[in-house]
Amino acid sequence: MIEIRFFEKIGFLDSRFFPKNLGMILGYELAVAERLSQAEGIGGYVEYALREIEIQLDSHIFTAPVAWMQTDAYQDILLGREVVFDLFDVEFKQAEEKIIFKKR
Repeated sequence: MIEIRFFEKIGFLDSRFFPKNLGMILGYELAVAERLSQAEGIGGYVEYALREIEIQLDSHIFTAPVAWMQTDAYQDILLGREVVFDLFDVEFKQAEEKIIFKKR
């Protein structure tokens, strides 16, 4: 089981992020001359490579861009708003610690 954290109101998390080791498990490699992108936050900046990944929520499968982090210090898997919020109505039930996805 892979744990995914959801952040509703942080602009930086418009995209999906996953750690370097998960990308390696999935068979991702950097091309010899591949140029990395950078994202900056409160703790400084991180480098990442853009990839496309297939995501399944319940029985719905879709492809979305992800930022494959290039640091071993980053270990979280984050599902951001981009694409997901376009395809699904998302309901947050704080008291129940539950997130409900309804396909549009």
